[in-house]
Amino acid sequence: MTTPAAKGDISTLRWNLPSGEPVSLDYAHAGDYSSNVVVANLCDTLVRMKADLFYAPGLATSWSNPNPTTLVYKIRKGVKFWDGSALTAADVAYSLGRNLDEKVASNNFPNFVNVASIKATGPLEVTVKFKQPDELFNKEMAATSGVIAKADFIKRKGSAYGKGANGVMCTGPFELADWKANTSIRLVRNDTYWDKTFRARAAQVDLSFIADTTNLTLGLKSGQLDGAFGVPAAALPALTGATNGAIHQGSGLGSYQLAPNDTPAGSDAHIRLALSKVIDRKALATAIFHNSASPLYTFIPPSGWDAEAKQTFQSAYDKLDKPGPNGDPDAAKKELAQSPLKDTTVTIGVQAGDATEVTTVTLIQEQARNIGLKVQIKQMQPLQFNTAFYDPKAREGIDFLLTKGFLSVADPLDYLALGPVPDGQFNWIAWDDAKTADLIAKARQTTDATQRAGYIVQAQARYEAVAWSVPLLSINEVTYLNKRVTGAPLTTAAIFQPSLAVIGSAQ
Repeated sequence: MTTPAAKGDISTLRWNLPSGEPVSLDYAHAGDYSSNVVVANLCDTLVRMKADLFYAPGLATSWSNPNPTTLVYKIRKGVKFWDGSALTAADVAYSLGRNLDEKVASNNFPNFVNVASIKATGPLEVTVKFKQPDELFNKEMAATSGVIAKADFIKRKGSAYGKGANGVMCTGPFELADWKANTSIRLVRNDTYWDKTFRARAAQVDLSFIADTTNLTLGLKSGQLDGAFGVPAAALPALTGATNGAIHQGSGLGSYQLAPNDTPAGSDAHIRLALSKVIDRKALATAIFHNSASPLYTFIPPSGWDAEAKQTFQSAYDKLDKPGPNGDPDAAKKELAQSPLKDTTVTIGVQAGDATEVTTVTLIQEQARNIGLKVQIKQMQPLQFNTAFYDPKAREGIDFLLTKGFLSVADPLDYLALGPVPDGQFNWIAWDDAKTADLIAKARQTTDATQRAGYIVQAQARYEAVAWSVPLLSINEVTYLNKRVTGAPLTTAAIFQPSLAVIGSAQ
């Protein structure tokens, strides 16, 4: 789950962020990989995510359910913000409550959709009341939805919160020291941090925004960078032979998918199904991802299945009508022939400079050509690409976006709340199936894992039948570490726990 624990401190850790410059360091708007990593090292969550993707106390020392629609958190005593002020229940209630404010327009709102109220019910107690039972909520308190910041600071900053060098005020192991736009972010150690397990080993961390695969590879091999999470697959051949460090792979909750946009082509189920059937996923996994990924046929990757109900999920996965790992061109041709848009040109957006993504879509383009479907590729600059997930204007002219997404927690409902439901954040095609929505809603109210899985796989059969999205690959977490450092988590927990704090000297 992690590399060996660090043996000592270091003066500076030089690290690259996986998806370029963060869009924001406001936890309510930290939707991309880079933003989440930085926020997780600055700001603590109510519940701590462990490297094995299970949970432990964080800013909350405990939690209880006096009834199915009430959750009570006991808040840790003695925790201080960077400015020396004490963490209170009021800070917790306000931080969580922002996710319900329509004016804030929080990316985390889907995780709060069942919340009726959040109140400080004591100096160190917060009570959450729900409109209906919600089995997902407490798990999400270990990810960005559970981030806590100083209430007065947020109010004072207003819309500027999360922007610039003095943009946040939190309790985490690092403090934000500087943010040079388009260049770098610097974090410095919080010497009074409350959690000894995550005391920062590095006195400072310099974060770069290198999105170009070639430049990232050079930086890692030359030693200018100590490491990176989310290393692109295209860099693996060169880095595998590096003498100053090593590639590490761990279990991830991530996947690559073609996400359809609200255009005639993206909204056409026959186009989506034709693409899904023609793609040679095995070739993608081996030739492009160098075995750091495996073929995927559902929106939810198997790594995101509930551990207590894996048999239910596996049985449903096995029964799905899906092409073989090498694709099925004949079936894809028949599917395409049913579309009134079979002669259209489909545009797929990718992040510019990411050789893995560009090569992936190039191979898809070639395979689509074999069934008579024309595909053109649009390379998008990292900031525009990241913005496209939340801003329809940034997706103009795009039929599909090649997305590298990830579940925040190991629960299918985490992703389903964002996906094939009427108000899903990433339901760009506005797909609306009442039965699917009802099954997902029932699952979220169900605490029994096997019963919950039963609802989920019924919903899955419906949205996969129309290829609501086009799943491609389930991907590993790929990390590069210079041999002078160690301690990094190797799972998706690297995104949501203070992962940079535990990286220190290997000697």
